[in-house]
Amino acid sequence: MSLISSYAQNSKVDSSLFLRKSITGKISPKSVVHNGKGVFFAQNMMYRHTVTVYNRAFELVETIKDQVKLSEYGFNEYKSSVKGGPVECAFSHNGQYAWVSNYSMSGGGDGKFSNPGCDNCSSSSKYDSSFVYKIDAVTKKILSVIKVGAVPKYIACSPDNQKVIVTNWSSGDVSIVDVALNKEVKRIKVGTFPRGIVIDSKSQFSYVTVMGSTKIAKINLQSYETSFYQDIGKGPRHLCISPDDDFLYLTLNTENKLAKIDLKTKKVEKVKVGHQPRSMTISADGLFLYVVNYNDNTFSKIRTSDLKTVAVSPTKKKPIGITYDDDLKQVWVACYSGYIQVFDDSLIKSKITYDTELDKESLALVSTLSDASVANLSQIVDSSAAITNDTLELALVDKAEKKRAFVALSKTYEVPTKKFDLNKFKKAEVIVEEPKVVVKETFSTNVLDAEMKCLVIVGGFGEANNADKKVKQLAKQSINASKLYNAQKDLTYVFVYSSNSKVDAQNWIANQLPSEIESWVLVK
Repeated sequence: MSLISSYAQNSKVDSSLFLRKSITGKISPKSVVHNGKGVFFAQNMMYRHTVTVYNRAFELVETIKDQVKLSEYGFNEYKSSVKGGPVECAFSHNGQYAWVSNYSMSGGGDGKFSNPGCDNCSSSSKYDSSFVYKIDAVTKKILSVIKVGAVPKYIACSPDNQKVIVTNWSSGDVSIVDVALNKEVKRIKVGTFPRGIVIDSKSQFSYVTVMGSTKIAKINLQSYETSFYQDIGKGPRHLCISPDDDFLYLTLNTENKLAKIDLKTKKVEKVKVGHQPRSMTISADGLFLYVVNYNDNTFSKIRTSDLKTVAVSPTKKKPIGITYDDDLKQVWVACYSGYIQVFDDSLIKSKITYDTELDKESLALVSTLSDASVANLSQIVDSSAAITNDTLELALVDKAEKKRAFVALSKTYEVPTKKFDLNKFKKAEVIVEEPKVVVKETFSTNVLDAEMKCLVIVGGFGEANNADKKVKQLAKQSINASKLYNAQKDLTYVFVYSSNSKVDAQNWIANQLPSEIESWVLVK
C-alpha cells in the first residue's frame, strides 16, 4: 500500500535549506564530489596536497596525499617523488573510481616541472604537463596516473565509463583519456581557459566551457569533431545538463548570471544570480540547480523550469564547490576558507518504506517520521523505538556506510510512552512532499524570533549604535543577527538564534556558532 501526505508549501525564501553540519579541519576545499553511494571526496588545492574523504555521518575516513613516485606508474624519466595540487574530482558512473586532476606538479628530479602553468597563463605548449590520478573509492589507493595538459582543471567521466575528459586550463585544450588503455588518446584545442565539462547520457557528446571567451565547445566523442556555440555570455565557467539531454545550464562568472540553453532550438535564457557564480550541481530529477555565489558567501537553489531562485542560504566565506546527495536530499558546499557545510533541502520528497498493512498508531508514527529530512536513510533496522511526549529516538542505519545514526526529533507527540514494533516498515513506499515543520535537530542557520522563550545572546549594549555595529560585524561572518531592547536594564541585546527550548538553544550554540564568539542563553 502507499500513503501520501501533503503539506502547504512554505514560500518564504530560505525556507527549504537548513544547515545540518559544518566540517572543518586541515582543509581548504576547492571542490567536493559525491560518488552516489555515500562517499565524498574533497580536493584541498595546492598547499594542502591532500584529498579528504568523508562519509554520510560527516566523518573524515581518509586523507589521501598527492605525493607519488611517477616511476612506479610507468614514467621512468622522473627519478624522485612528485607532489600535485588536487583541483576537481569526477567519479565513474558506478561510483567505484575517483579521477582527480592536479593543478601542477613539483619534484621529480633536476629540471623537471620547472615551468608550471598558472591562472593567468595561456599557451599551447609553453607550460609543464600535469597528471590526473585514478583512485579506488573503497581502498582510497591511487591506482594509476595519466599525463595530460598544463593545469588540468575540470574532469568528467562518460556514463558508459569508457572515457574521461579533462580540461587543460593553461594549454587551452581538452584531453581525452581512454579508460581501458589507461592513457590519453586525443588532445583537442578549444581556446583560452577551458574549464567546465558535461557529457550527455548516451556518451556521444561532451560540452566544454571556454572561460576566456563567450563560447562552448561541443565535441563528438567518437569522431572528435568539434563545433562551437558562440556568444553565449562572458566568462562561462561551470556546466550541468538535464537528465533528458535537452538543456544545458551554465554559470557566467563575469556576468553574475545563470544561462539555460535549449539544445534543440539553440535558444538562450539568462537570469541574475549572486556575485561570481561558480560551481553548481543538479538534482537527480533535474528539477533544481544549486549554485555557489563566491563573492556573496551564499548558495542559491534555482528551479530549472523557469530559472526562478526559490531559496538562498548563507555559507562560510568563499563557497566554491558543491555536490548533491540524492538519497538524503543534502547539499554539500566546499568553502575555500576551510569548511565543508552540509545542508538539508527539506522541501524535496522524502521516502520511508514498510511492507504490511498499518494500524492507526503505525500511520501516526510514519507521518511523524516524514517531517524529518533525516528520515531518508535507507532502512530502519532496530525492532523497536521508544516514544515519549517530547522525544522520539529511532535507530537508523545508512547501508552504504554501515554507520548507526541516532536521531532525536525535538517535538511534542500526542502518543503514549510505549515500545513500538518497527519490523513492519520495510518495502512499500511513503512519499511526503514539502513538509512545513522544521525538525530542531537539523538546526537552521539562524532562527530569529524575539517572541520565543529562549534567545542566544552574543552581546548586550548600553548604546544602540554599538549593537548595530555588532550586527554588521556578525553579517561579515555570514551570521544573521537581530536586536531586542530590554527596558528594565536599558540594554539592547544582540541575538543570533531563538527557540522555545533551552536545550535546543544550547545545542545550536554547540553545533553552529563559532567557538570564538561568546554567547549565553537568555530565558524569558
